[in-house]
Amino acid sequence: MNIYVSGVNYKTTPLEIRERLSFTATQQRTVLSQVHKLDCVEECVLVSTCNRTEIYIFTENRDFSHSAIEELLCRIKDLNLQEFKKYFYFYSGVKAVRHLFKVACGLDSLVLGEDQILGQVKSAHELSLEMRTSSGVLNTLFRQAVTAAKKVKTCTDISKNSLSIGSLAIKLVENIFGGKLEDKCAMIIGAGKIGSIALKHLNSRGIGKIYVTNRTHGKAEDLSKIYRNVCPIAYNDRYSAIRDCDVVISSTSSPHYTITRDMLEKSVDGGRERVFIDLAVPRDLDVEIKNMPGVRYFNIDDLKATAEDNIDRRLVEARRAEHMIDEYVSEFEKWYEFRRALPVVRDIQNYTRDMLNDKINHTMAKLKCASEEDRAVVKTSITNAVEDLLNKLIYSVRECGRKEDIQAYFRCLGAAMNKEFNP
Repeated sequence: MNIYVSGVNYKTTPLEIRERLSFTATQQRTVLSQVHKLDCVEECVLVSTCNRTEIYIFTENRDFSHSAIEELLCRIKDLNLQEFKKYFYFYSGVKAVRHLFKVACGLDSLVLGEDQILGQVKSAHELSLEMRTSSGVLNTLFRQAVTAAKKVKTCTDISKNSLSIGSLAIKLVENIFGGKLEDKCAMIIGAGKIGSIALKHLNSRGIGKIYVTNRTHGKAEDLSKIYRNVCPIAYNDRYSAIRDCDVVISSTSSPHYTITRDMLEKSVDGGRERVFIDLAVPRDLDVEIKNMPGVRYFNIDDLKATAEDNIDRRLVEARRAEHMIDEYVSEFEKWYEFRRALPVVRDIQNYTRDMLNDKINHTMAKLKCASEEDRAVVKTSITNAVEDLLNKLIYSVRECGRKEDIQAYFRCLGAAMNKEFNP
């Protein structure tokens, strides 16, 4: 199976490396375009999130080398391949397929069973469709992965009371302040999906006031219409508003810091404890702020301990999800093997059609007294019967057999017709 994935994630790579291998929306298009132009690549999909950057490849070349992909990703980001190569992982064949299914189901996430990754996988596939870098094989793979994820979330409790990066941040805030947030004030920088989730959870915990700021003011205004305790502010006013804040959470796609140490030192004094949580990759907050008096700084990797709280029940559900994934992986393997056998299928169909026509013509020659209408009825009946039987014999193996059965079946049929089929 010539399907491959190469990438980095939170398990193998620290945040300061991951952020250098993350790609903006514009850069993702560049990656897809350049990877797809490589001689060995037939199809490709890029999944780039705060916790992972992965490129999925389908190629007809059995000698495919993942080093070409890693070299290209590093070149696009102007990075030294030798310095970053050790962080990449690489899976091929069934391992690559299973990995994607686990990713889509949230089983490979920092927050076990989280929902957001499914939307990110779907968006990655949609972009590849738009860029025309994905077709038959990866289209089927990603659609199967999405279907598997929906089944897992419906039939297990893996996502029950599901956590996310945004909700974990608020759980951390609650732990720091002893669960009492009524008299606290927070600021959300970035009104995208993660920021909105964090805001929702802050509001549900009864926090007193929430400043929301975004480079485009409209999103913050929209949130203020939903939540009464939300106060939208202009992005340039964020430092002055921080003076009133106990919590600052930033999650933007900005290439620059949203908070820097020098500007923060000019805006606040050290007499108040403030919690700063950076949920962005690349990071939004200048890490040097953690050395300021009264500042408690956390980034996305610091949430791992919080994510592992009360994880036992979700681990049980994860094992159930793994069994479901096994079934979907098996189904995809069968689909893939049958796809590879299609040339043999077409040869069988052509051979049968030629032989059938010879037999029909021979039979028609003997029916001298039959009318043209009767001859047509006989010809149609014989043709339909043979095609129905042939289709049943060919396609039933895909439905009923294992991958190994499909391989053996078409190897024998191919040999009978002097056609080679190499699984």
